[in-house]
Amino acid sequence: MAVTIVGDAITPYFAILTLMNVQPETQFFHDIAVMVRQLVTSYDGRASVAKHKDIVGDYATEVDIAVENLIVTEINKRFPGDAILAEEGYSDVAIPDGRIWIIDPICGTSNLGRGLKSFCTNIALANHKELIAACVIDHSQDDYFWSVGNHEFYVKNEHFQHQETDDRLGIMIDLDFGALSKVPDDQKKKFCDALLRLTLEPDYSLQSPNSSLGFAYTAVGKIDGFLTVFNHPWDICAASFLLQQSGGIITDIEGNPWDVSSVGAIGAWDTDVHAKLVAAYTAS
Repeated sequence: MAVTIVGDAITPYFAILTLMNVQPETQFFHDIAVMVRQLVTSYDGRASVAKHKDIVGDYATEVDIAVENLIVTEINKRFPGDAILAEEGYSDVAIPDGRIWIIDPICGTSNLGRGLKSFCTNIALANHKELIAACVIDHSQDDYFWSVGNHEFYVKNEHFQHQETDDRLGIMIDLDFGALSKVPDDQKKKFCDALLRLTLEPDYSLQSPNSSLGFAYTAVGKIDGFLTVFNHPWDICAASFLLQQSGGIITDIEGNPWDVSSVGAIGAWDTDVHAKLVAAYTAS
């Protein structure tokens, strides 16, 4: 029986996947989640800045670069011919009609740079500009969430089934403050107006991990919804696909249908929560 070896560890689960002849994307997600987590852990919280970008506080660390290189190398090995759009080294690639992997090696780099563990790795696959598979690696919880479609959604090896949140916990919303530096003043004002409206809603509590981790948490029901006014495809595609596959709702910032080219998004599990977020943003 074939096995997959990661470092010195033999992982029988991957061997079973191989024996069952599952989709290669499924095998890839299980393998890459382990490899990426091991790589990030090897830095032991030491993440020096590798390059600065256009906005103050926007930079890539050596971990971002290393993780992206690892993922790209594995994709090129397993899926030769697939295109790649990735934040650090492949950010100018246009989304083609064929297959393309959309990668954010570390979403939440500013958290990583400050020694905070609220960051994730996003990997999505699109074909003919439609998402068909995705994986989000949660470095804060040593989890990974993935799907290859058919409304099947997994947390590590376990099939995910949404459970209703206890009403006593209230409604938790992720507001993506990190996106504000990249939008014009009129959009900043609309965001702040929406923030004010939501603070006045009974039982609503607001937070921001300052990464797309909150988007993925909406997919697994840890957070009830999110609102972001700006995103690149690598910020949103993986979590958006997972949210759709797990039964949630995602639209653009105005409440229109979402697609891989949308800038800004609103996601939620509950239709009333989603409607409330759209109304809060579009009211002004």
